[in-house]
Amino acid sequence: MGGAVASRLAILAATPTALRTPTEPPMTVAVEPRPSRLPRAAASAVPLLALVEFASGVLQGGFPILLPRLGEHLDLRASDLSLALGVEFLVSGVAVPLTSRLGDLYGHRRLLRATVLLTLLGFAVTALAPDLPVLLAGRALSGFLACWLPLEFAVLRDRLGEERGGRAVGLLVGALTVGSTLGALAVGGLGADPAATRPLLWALAVLPVLALPVVWWLVPESETRAAGRTDWAGAVLLSLGLTLLLSGLGASGVLPGAVTLPLLAAGALLLALFVRQELRAAEPMVDVRLLARRATAPVFGLSFLLGCALYGAQGPTLAFEAAKPAETGYGLGAVPLVLGLLVLPQTAAATLGAVTAHRLTRCHDVSAVLGAGFALCAAGYGTIALGHAAAWQFALGGALAGYGAGLGLSLLPALLMRRLPADQTGIGTGVYNTLKSLAGAAAGVVAAAVLDHLLLRPDVPSAAAYTLVWAGCAVLCALGVPVALALRPRR
Repeated sequence: MGGAVASRLAILAATPTALRTPTEPPMTVAVEPRPSRLPRAAASAVPLLALVEFASGVLQGGFPILLPRLGEHLDLRASDLSLALGVEFLVSGVAVPLTSRLGDLYGHRRLLRATVLLTLLGFAVTALAPDLPVLLAGRALSGFLACWLPLEFAVLRDRLGEERGGRAVGLLVGALTVGSTLGALAVGGLGADPAATRPLLWALAVLPVLALPVVWWLVPESETRAAGRTDWAGAVLLSLGLTLLLSGLGASGVLPGAVTLPLLAAGALLLALFVRQELRAAEPMVDVRLLARRATAPVFGLSFLLGCALYGAQGPTLAFEAAKPAETGYGLGAVPLVLGLLVLPQTAAATLGAVTAHRLTRCHDVSAVLGAGFALCAAGYGTIALGHAAAWQFALGGALAGYGAGLGLSLLPALLMRRLPADQTGIGTGVYNTLKSLAGAAAGVVAAAVLDHLLLRPDVPSAAAYTLVWAGCAVLCALGVPVALALRPRR
């Protein structure tokens, strides 16, 4: 749960301005608003959108708690659970910048409606899923949930202005956080009986239905329109390239090399074509030039490491905690309520880290605070890797990793802003958030491959496989420490 919510809050910066290019800022046109009524309509929509984000939080907090039980119903492997979460990050990494750009061109409320419908379809398909392929399709559609908050922010900023819109989005973020926490606890408490899994999945699918009237009739449309076009070629190449590459990685433990190697080669080729397309496009979907700049490359590298560590361990950790010691020789045998309780220390610590990060930088250099954050993440995952026989070990490790992640998620975007020219802050944050989401997808697939390779018996990972995943996350975070400490303040 903590990783999913952190992802949503992090990609909030991927608003429509994230798609501007440094050489050709978009022309905009606006329909003349009626000044007395339109701001009032937008202001009255804020509490309603907060309810929508509360529902979004329940979806994000509740579904991961049900995933291990759903895996039991469908007879899925632990690696399959990791794939089910990873595919969401893959879709959100591509969908957020794409829907933001389409919102620029055609209206953000229109795209918000579309993403709510796609999310509804995704959760309905998930509730109906009889096997892994259908489940993956449902979770892919559910990845559009990540688009809600940036599109809502764009509407409010357009209709209320930068300052009032920024204040309003704070209410939405608060509702998202509360919904995520309560969703995990409520779904966990109601999901004690295995027979309740499908009904609870349908209950989650109802939440987007309740959001539809708000986004359809009660939220005003944004007025400003950008002139230009969408980089459809880049979107297609990125989507297909990542799908093939991650499919090859994910299938490496169950399919022969004659199948996986062509998938990996085709994916790498398409990603190379994507890079060439983005370098040539006047309005690229992702400005890949920023990735290679000396000033920004370390920050993007840190965002990738943090994304891998945060999201790569989420599925394996849930699977391990739910595993029954009598059957596997490891695990906690945690029921859904216990799973919900076990994520609370990480979520609370991440929130505390995000709140205190900038206060700490008043007394200490930002690079030192950021380095400490990565060190705490490494310590947290290392703690779990060294000892995972009791719930308190997961709570302690999760709290350490959560606080460190909160520091990183709060400081990295601000650090990036200081290292970018003023006319490139939008596209820079877009690249940052897209890279972190895609890192989560890649890490989830790699974790699934590890669980497929190190087996206790057919289709059952060994305890060493989980330990390797947590140790890998600890190493990735440890690699971020010297990079963070080497950063020097810019402007």
